[in-house]
Amino acid sequence: MTSSVALCTYNGETYIAEQLDSILSQTLPVSEIVICDDGSTDGTVKILSDYAVRYPEMIKVYQNPENLGYVGNFEKAMSLCSGDIVLLCDQDDRWYENKTQTITDIFKNHQNINVICHNIRLFGESLKSSENMVYWQMESFNPDNFTKPGDIINRLLYQGNVFPGMSMAVRNAFLKKNLPLKRVNKVIIHDYELLLLAADQNALWIEKTILGGYRIHPKQNIGYKAFSEFNPSETKTLTRDELFKVFQRYPFVKKAVSGLNLNKNLEAGYKKYCHQQYQDYLKKLPLLDRLVNQIKMKYYFHIFDYLK
Repeated sequence: MTSSVALCTYNGETYIAEQLDSILSQTLPVSEIVICDDGSTDGTVKILSDYAVRYPEMIKVYQNPENLGYVGNFEKAMSLCSGDIVLLCDQDDRWYENKTQTITDIFKNHQNINVICHNIRLFGESLKSSENMVYWQMESFNPDNFTKPGDIINRLLYQGNVFPGMSMAVRNAFLKKNLPLKRVNKVIIHDYELLLLAADQNALWIEKTILGGYRIHPKQNIGYKAFSEFNPSETKTLTRDELFKVFQRYPFVKKAVSGLNLNKNLEAGYKKYCHQQYQDYLKKLPLLDRLVNQIKMKYYFHIFDYLK
């Protein structure tokens, strides 16, 4: 199977060479690296040009005439990929040398799988924790808890994405069927949209092997504050404010189901999920507080109105 890397850059001169070197060091070489630069004003384009001269058969660099933005740039890069497998790639991370081999083997052996997401390790000087953390710790995500059909789509849609794009690989035939992106809203960006579609079809593979490093630094697009301040010893509890956010997510779920043509039962399932979260929240309160909260939630805050 051939493989393409969809790599997007924007003012990434600090780390782009390290990322490219990690891709070029794969035990199973990739077939092509498609790079779309979104108007960098630093030395990124010069670095990319130097690599393209050294690897003319593999590296293809495209400079956007106008800024497309993060999602638009990735959509362009993905559309230009010709390999059987498309591996999404950010400019500031690192691949482990067995990444393409592991992913290619999975796609070869499982024809029903359209998207693979692998485990990744966090690294970077910005991390406050000295522990050897993986990304899924941040989301309290354990793949062993999602074994039945429907488990993972519920987790992704009801609680949010746990798989960064840089950990994703997509079968190109599936990708091309779903381009252009539907862009139902600003939250469901390119990687999240493809994940929801694949999970809805039970065509998503969760690979526990750590196949890359996710760099934490102040200039990254998504998640710097949350990752840099994360304390793995803290225990998450459902507060009242967080419970409200669960109920307030219902319109988002409803729009995602209709906009992406997902299983319609997911909408009704989310209402049940909200009621379960509500009951779990109340159970943790002392009896008197529980009774007061029940009255307040229903008649003062009108929390169930969010589900209409």
